[in-house]
Amino acid sequence: MSLPKLADYQPPTLAELPASRADWTLSPDRCALLVHDMQGYFTRIYPEGSRAFGAVVTSITTLLDAAGRAGVPVVYTAAPGDQDPARRGLQTDLWGPGPKAEPEDIDIVAPLAPPAGATTLTKHRYSAFVRTTLAEWLRERGRDQLVVTGVYAHIGVLATATDAFCRDIAPFVVADGVAAFDREGHLAALTHAAHSCAVVTDTASVRAALDPVPAGGEWKPVLAELLDPLLTEPDGLRRALADPQQDLFELGLDSVRAMYLITALGDRGIDVDFGEFAANGTVSFLRDQISESPAVTDATSPADATSPADANSFRGGSGAGGS
Repeated sequence: MSLPKLADYQPPTLAELPASRADWTLSPDRCALLVHDMQGYFTRIYPEGSRAFGAVVTSITTLLDAAGRAGVPVVYTAAPGDQDPARRGLQTDLWGPGPKAEPEDIDIVAPLAPPAGATTLTKHRYSAFVRTTLAEWLRERGRDQLVVTGVYAHIGVLATATDAFCRDIAPFVVADGVAAFDREGHLAALTHAAHSCAVVTDTASVRAALDPVPAGGEWKPVLAELLDPLLTEPDGLRRALADPQQDLFELGLDSVRAMYLITALGDRGIDVDFGEFAANGTVSFLRDQISESPAVTDATSPADATSPADANSFRGGSGAGGS
């Protein structure tokens, strides 16, 4: 037996994420980031251009950047190649002999390759804690929270989160930073984790916890309200907030929608030059404008502002004028 070849699937949306029983708060002073099994052997089962796998790469890239800025330690896991059957044990019965000792099997995929000096633990079982020094590594760094990303959500990710919980290490499973064999398995893994052992969260929330916006920036509620009806690409709002460098025009914004956005921000006392935004077009540009504004209101529209009902007229493409 071996790993299956997969069909692509749409990752769960924010609205589908299960509520977590735990109410732990992620702290950059207490957490570490785990990149779980992102090796060629495990990831090439996703089809080229996979939305599910693409979301994972985008998420982990974003979180690695945020972790680096926040001084949060990062640890990778990787299965060894050409494993001794006696050490591989019962995994052979379910999945075959595992990866070969070849770069295309055992290397972490190129976009996420660990930098020189990074910690990579050799992993022998589903859980990243079994037969590794992960628990000691966390303890030495004074870390009792673990942000979990990678593959597979319903197997190693879930086993690692459960094992962390059993060791009094609070796991945070990043919903769009993990992938399973299919959408049903992805959702089932998130539900199990949320109900029994972990906080299920998303990339934008983790990034915000690790890399807070400068003072003056209640930017996320404002942009979430205004961008939601304007982005036509599937899951556009989540993608935009998870990766502030994402070009909003690639997520469905056009000149008419952009003008509405700039006008609505102006109604809230946030002056943004249309030409500068058109040339940049990212959430990070808007975030900086909001953060630098002398007085930023909350996400509730003032009486003379364009109403949410007007914004909703953009849904489904109505009101678009092309660009």
